[in-house]
Amino acid sequence: MTLEPEMLAAWRGLLFTHAAVIRSLEDDMLEQHDLPITWFDLLGRLARSEDRRLRMHELEEVSVFTRSGVTRLADRLEEAGLVRRERSAEDRRGVYLAITDDGIAKLDEVWADHQRSIQEHFGQFLTGKDASAIRHATEKVLGGLSKTEPLDDL
Repeated sequence: MTLEPEMLAAWRGLLFTHAAVIRSLEDDMLEQHDLPITWFDLLGRLARSEDRRLRMHELEEVSVFTRSGVTRLADRLEEAGLVRRERSAEDRRGVYLAITDDGIAKLDEVWADHQRSIQEHFGQFLTGKDASAIRHATEKVLGGLSKTEPLDDL
């Protein structure tokens, strides 16, 4: 099967745009808050989850990291006091990662600057119609792949 040129161009555009925007957002977040964007992403996922905690395997499912990558990231966040591990009452082998009050405070500290960075490196180049088209397209792809995380929460 050969991809149509327009489909290949869309794919490449998505990849290159994502890489460039993420690099810029990461640079801003590190410069302004000394916080890697991967930390911000994981903290945000925990903050938006029920009871502000997720099992490690749940984090792996919504993350771009491997199991060992999530574990290493959790170790670093725990050392920084932004998360804590909690044993499951239902399953003694189960471990949750929960965001701490310091983790919530860090998210609150970073959020306004992060929104400005998103606007500077992404939003300023799009109309509302463009944003709606991108959202619609990404929801179709995620829905087709059975990824159920709502885009409102990203």
